[in-house]
Amino acid sequence: MVSYLVLAKIIDQELFQEYLKGHLPTIAAYGGSVVFRSIANQTLLGTDNWDAIAIQQWPDSTSFERWWHSEEYRPWAGIRDKAARITIISMAGAEELHAFTDA
Repeated sequence: MVSYLVLAKIIDQELFQEYLKGHLPTIAAYGGSVVFRSIANQTLLGTDNWDAIAIQQWPDSTSFERWWHSEEYRPWAGIRDKAARITIISMAGAEELHAFTDA
């Protein structure tokens, strides 16, 4: 399992909502899922303030890459680039927190 942290600075709210509705089914079609999202964010430390944050989970990085370069996602990528400034961080080494707190 691999996770991706998705950070968005929204440029066009209406277009961003269209992007969300349209691209989410393509994630599921390639085996991924959105396991967390937040639209009420406040930066406490640092200089970036993200309007939307999400975590996607994928069976493996190959599944993510297949989706990212797919014909189904391609039109949504163009809308994404007009709707928001996006940063995506691969979290391949992420572990669940309880793994560190179990004694």
